[in-house]
Amino acid sequence: MLTFNKLQFRLQATEPTRLYNNYWVKWLNPSLSPTLSRNIETSRELILGLQSSNDVANLLEIPVGQLLYILYTLEPKYKSFTVTKKSGKKRLIDSPNESIKILQDKVRPLIEAHYRVKKPVHGFVGGGKGIVTNAMQHKKKNYVLNIDLSDFFHSVNFGRVQGIFRNAPFNMGSAAATVLAQLCTHNKCLPQGASTSPVLSNLAASTLDRKLVQLAKKFHLTYTRYADDITFSSNKPFSGKIVENRKEESGLETHRVGKLLEQIITDSGFQVNHTKTRLQYKSQRQEVTGLVVNEGVNVNRKFIRKTRAMIHEWSNDLISAEARFIMQRYNVSDSEVGNDRDGSIFKRAVYGNLSFIKMVKGEEHSPYLNLCRKVLELDNEPPSFISKLKDVLDMYDVFICHARENKNEVAIPLYEALKSKGINTFIDSSAINWGDSLVSKINTALQKAKYVIAIISDDSLNKSWPMHELRSVLSTEIRSGEIKLLPLMVGDADALISQIPLLADKRFIHFEDNIDDVVEEIQKLLKD
Repeated sequence: MLTFNKLQFRLQATEPTRLYNNYWVKWLNPSLSPTLSRNIETSRELILGLQSSNDVANLLEIPVGQLLYILYTLEPKYKSFTVTKKSGKKRLIDSPNESIKILQDKVRPLIEAHYRVKKPVHGFVGGGKGIVTNAMQHKKKNYVLNIDLSDFFHSVNFGRVQGIFRNAPFNMGSAAATVLAQLCTHNKCLPQGASTSPVLSNLAASTLDRKLVQLAKKFHLTYTRYADDITFSSNKPFSGKIVENRKEESGLETHRVGKLLEQIITDSGFQVNHTKTRLQYKSQRQEVTGLVVNEGVNVNRKFIRKTRAMIHEWSNDLISAEARFIMQRYNVSDSEVGNDRDGSIFKRAVYGNLSFIKMVKGEEHSPYLNLCRKVLELDNEPPSFISKLKDVLDMYDVFICHARENKNEVAIPLYEALKSKGINTFIDSSAINWGDSLVSKINTALQKAKYVIAIISDDSLNKSWPMHELRSVLSTEIRSGEIKLLPLMVGDADALISQIPLLADKRFIHFEDNIDDVVEEIQKLLKD
């Protein structure tokens, strides 16, 4: 006879555990696969009209006993921690355990497939929508009103989630809706940290969106919502029903959400965070979801300056910069930061800022390119969205200096081999286009390249231009004290060096059709 204790033990044994093997992830329990075996088109139809916990288990491809154990018995279901917001206040994050995370990740796309995205909604909806498209709706307006909803996710309680599943388009029975609501909530509300919370919060706010669209039409306003950030804009002053202007005893003007607007928000199951209500005029900087919208959509100049300062700190001392960043960002002491830092946290913060600037302004934005140029001088292995700018910025890992006679047998094969390894390499025949200034292009690339492979041969020693490039690199080395020149000897090395005494103390590679060895050496240098 299978007792409850034996059953509980058996179910615990199926709790999935991640096994890492380099970059591969395996799961001990094959019955709880991290993905659905059915395609999304089939599964999206199966979520409609579910009636029982068995139906939910079949949808999620998990034994019903295991599903109920995970949802109602297994502890802990979530790990809670706080992160510090820019304001200094703490935000509670509830991170689900591996089982619940898998199940939430399975059901999330099926819920999203039935959410009809409203035009004014720009948060968590994909399709190219985001903070930029949200801000674009309010550019060049005389008046911009920002409203924040308090505890947006936590305002959506268990009963509301259950109601979402019981009503159209899902039309589930009580038992199925209850099981899915249990899966998607924690402490009887949507948790900040669950992958299902964004789409469910948007579904819960559908009534609010519909009412605010009607309100905006009535008062000739533009309305958008990005998660808990509500924005109205207009070229005419707002009605007092939308926002009330107040004068403090100090003479300072303050603003409060108007009674009609607040009533709509309250009736829809949300609350206004009055401390964040802002009415912004054309004469001042107007911001929507963190972007300036006075004349177009722009990144705040302070953000650009902050990113530039971070890169400067990186150039001075990456490890110290990271320690200061962690202390400020997470409000911890120096002793709490620890000594096992490698700079990766600070690098990710810088690249996050650069990615944000690129998203808003595009990758041809001059300040963005200037910041990327500085980063490329500091990091040999930047993210792909940065490294691909080396060509645009004429920044090369390697410059190949050669005579025309060595091009086909040495220079071109070497260039192709380096290029195949993702090493950005300059060779005149590839980089110089019709109409380009030959001298300017070569001198710029020569100066910016991290290393110069000089193909030294009897032919190159008798040509003025290769010798000019060689002397230029040697001069740079003397000034900087850093190794930049990598001689590649073609022919009798001793005889060649005797003609250029300055190369006598330099390590060189003798070319014997050994291009793979040369490339391997370059890869090692670039990683150091």
